[in-house]
Amino acid sequence: MSKERMIEILESATKPGVPAIVISTKDYIYCLVANDAELTSWKEASMTFPDGSLEEKDISAGKALMLLIEELTKGLPGYVDNLPIAKNEVEIGAAIDRVKSL
Repeated sequence: MSKERMIEILESATKPGVPAIVISTKDYIYCLVANDAELTSWKEASMTFPDGSLEEKDISAGKALMLLIEELTKGLPGYVDNLPIAKNEVEIGAAIDRVKSL
């Protein structure tokens, strides 16, 4: 059952020395967990609510990074006000202006 599998994946994210990130919103839980000590393979898992459907796959480190960036810049901003991530040209421009003002 997908619920038990997601619990296994989330529990693996709590093991000491295992790099992981878990994002939990009202609509879904998204996680990336390192599969190996070399950090070359990662487990990506996402469970949606309320249906509990689970998507899971093993991916390369590069793909994991790209998916995390996508989650942080496209998925999470819909749930968090004032998320401190520059997501577009205007926000990046504001960061540039801030540096220039030093």
